[in-house]
Amino acid sequence: MGRTAARLRTKFMQNRRTPAREITPKSEDRGLFKKELGQFWVALVPHIKHSSRGDLVIRGYLNGTSEVFVIFAGRRTKQALPIENRLKTMFSRASHAAARSKADPPHINRIRLPVHIEGAWRPRFQADESGWDQRSFQLLASRWAFADADGVTNLGGRPPFS
Repeated sequence: MGRTAARLRTKFMQNRRTPAREITPKSEDRGLFKKELGQFWVALVPHIKHSSRGDLVIRGYLNGTSEVFVIFAGRRTKQALPIENRLKTMFSRASHAAARSKADPPHINRIRLPVHIEGAWRPRFQADESGWDQRSFQLLASRWAFADADGVTNLGGRPPFS
């Protein structure tokens, strides 16, 4: 599909999203977790953003090399705040340490937080520079566990409604 066709498709697509105030936990999970859940170790990096819907999106590496985006969607966004804060703290400490030692600032990909995630994959299509749709995958987090600065395991999320 060319660039023009991709733009037209986006322009004329209907917004089929249910208003946020009408979404129940059960309907949210039914919409998010359409595929089978799996267990994954992902090293998250402090590359954090929020989607237009308010979902937390964090870049990470599966098996240390494959770049993925982990989505903490809906009601799980607030529950993932400890992960977001931990990553921001790790980046801040690494930046201050580099500044004190007059070294180069840390590369964001070298700051990694290992997180055990239970979730499901969903495909994502995005137009590249030439206008062709490129397919990638996002990991939708259902539950997760990580160690805080003191080594205490933090648990978050909950299993999806069936």
